[in-house]
Amino acid sequence: MTTKTHNTRTSTGRQLGLLLALAAAGSAIAFAAGCRGDRSDAPPRQFFPDMDDQPKLDPQSETAFFEDGRSQRLPVERTVAFGSRSELPGTVASDAWDGMITADRESLLKADETFAFGIVEGSTREEPVYVDYMPVPVTSDLIKRGEERFNIFCSACHGYDGEGGSSGTVGALWSYAPSNLLAEQYRDRGNQFGKDGYLYHVIRDGLWGPDGSNRMPAYGYSIDERDAWAIVAYIRTLQAASDVAFDELDPADQARLEGGTP
Repeated sequence: MTTKTHNTRTSTGRQLGLLLALAAAGSAIAFAAGCRGDRSDAPPRQFFPDMDDQPKLDPQSETAFFEDGRSQRLPVERTVAFGSRSELPGTVASDAWDGMITADRESLLKADETFAFGIVEGSTREEPVYVDYMPVPVTSDLIKRGEERFNIFCSACHGYDGEGGSSGTVGALWSYAPSNLLAEQYRDRGNQFGKDGYLYHVIRDGLWGPDGSNRMPAYGYSIDERDAWAIVAYIRTLQAASDVAFDELDPADQARLEGGTP
């Protein structure tokens, strides 16, 4: 009786072990099937490369998919832009949040044409009349913000001093010599090129030649309205600073300038 019970238990154990082994093998096969197409043992592992590496159109690239060959598309006609927040201005308890929501709403609606496009209210973007002076208060914080944005987006072509030509590392290789922003034509508000609104417009919308060639890329995709006005304020600062002789500066400023740009 004892031997029979022992044999029964041994048989049951073997059957259980076999079932567990089969289950483990099945799991391994299923896992391996899920990993089909894995191209490398090095991390990160791609278990489904066709999902990780989906076809996409790179910005500013050519494509045969569209008739005009351009990958970047304009919004469909009559497309209405909308924001991600549903709160209305004045309905949020936090003043900081309420101010941010209000600013986002105004930027989205572009109700203030002067702030959004740099044009005199009533004129159009097709026939613009650019404003002489920027519609935002010029403060030290605005100028510092403009310096930061200028050094990031503009200095590569126009140089840190704004003199253009070959002073920028990228500008030296550009098909058109970048403009000298310190030149008189960009200071005199009596002509179109010297108006704050025109400088703002070029920052956001780029510069195009009479033949339709692009002489400067548009940066509206990465420089919002307020930052564009901040850059204009900093350009005015560079222009004013260039009129001051070196020996007229404070000794501390002279020492700082002689030390070079860090």
